[in-house]
Amino acid sequence: MCTHAQGSLSTVSIVVTLLLSSHALAGQPAGQGFAVQQVSASEVKLPLAPQPDFGLPGFEAELKTAIGANDLKAQALVLDRIGAVYFARANPAEALKYFQRVLSLVRELGEQTAEATALSDIGSANFALGRNGEALDAFKQALPIWRKVGNRDHEAAALANIGEVFRALNDQAEALHFDQLALPLYETEGNRNGEAAVLNHIGLASYALHDKKRAIDAFQQAHEIYRSNMNLQGEAMTLNNIGGAFSAFGDSRKAIEQFQQVLPILRQLGDKRNEATTLNNMAAAYSHLGEGQRALQHYQQAVLAFRAAGDEAGVRTVTENIKRLYEDPRFRASLGKDPDEVE
Repeated sequence: MCTHAQGSLSTVSIVVTLLLSSHALAGQPAGQGFAVQQVSASEVKLPLAPQPDFGLPGFEAELKTAIGANDLKAQALVLDRIGAVYFARANPAEALKYFQRVLSLVRELGEQTAEATALSDIGSANFALGRNGEALDAFKQALPIWRKVGNRDHEAAALANIGEVFRALNDQAEALHFDQLALPLYETEGNRNGEAAVLNHIGLASYALHDKKRAIDAFQQAHEIYRSNMNLQGEAMTLNNIGGAFSAFGDSRKAIEQFQQVLPILRQLGDKRNEATTLNNMAAAYSHLGEGQRALQHYQQAVLAFRAAGDEAGVRTVTENIKRLYEDPRFRASLGKDPDEVE
């Protein structure tokens, strides 16, 4: 069976986070520095083999036939596909029920590879539900099975997923440990997408542990792989992470250089929301450098981009950032009085 719930490495999503410094996001403390974009557990798993999508009625008919024939293997296959449909429809709770039924069947059949796959899917569903302990248990059960059957790609994915759960538990040292175990396996297998995803995770953990050099090095290595693979989303994500790291470690000028590279990629992708986020990040970096006019220009562009994306919360946040900019004593002379409305 394929691990349907696992997602594809070739489509790394960019998580929308407004990265701020002295201009606080609503609900976040000021002076926190630039947050680094996170990636989800699904992004470190293997690409899926394409499966026919008959929809739930078709699968349920297949399941009835398999049950009537007492065909346990066919039942497991169909249950797995039904679980995948629910997972894809953002219903991990329902998906979990089907993956658990699959696990019981494949254990009865003695199918070890299918057992490891079902455990991985159960881990993914639990992780999506915020049940980190259950997710960790499932991924740890899958790991020795992948080793036993000699599937190094899936072994690497299990290690990376364990690392991602530890990251969710805010245990960055353990997350880094498992990411570093996964990396050489992906390298050995020639899985460049997996390698890039884990390098990005190593960067995230290193960033959280205040290891500037390791964080930036890892993000840059991941960026090179995504660029060589022509993965624009991964390229944009890692450039933003490099910029966020430079900003957090006090180098606003280098951060701006990274954000400037991100903007045309996001515009090519038509990603208005993350374009707005990046413009906001650039504005905060210009503010740090004492360049109030440039900061204001980029905040105003961010407002327009958030409006185009239909993100009113983003509009409100950046509007508040503009207000704070006008209140900054450094810029009172150059910016003048805060207008009543952002144009």
